[in-house]
Amino acid sequence: MQDEIQRRAYHLWEADGCPEGQDQNYWFKAVAEIAADAAKTIKPARKRAAPRAKKVAA
Repeated sequence: MQDEIQRRAYHLWEADGCPEGQDQNYWFKAVAEIAADAAKTIKPARKRAAPRAKKVAA
């Protein structure tokens, strides 16, 4: 995972013209982007049907 973050941060840094002293900013931006991408793959939980009431003989 750390390698993926490093590659993403480096790509972002290069795309912005290689500014000095911004390593942590690019690292955290890369983490946020990777987390957002991962969150998109999570499927919402399926709703369970409400239990049916049992019939009572009268």
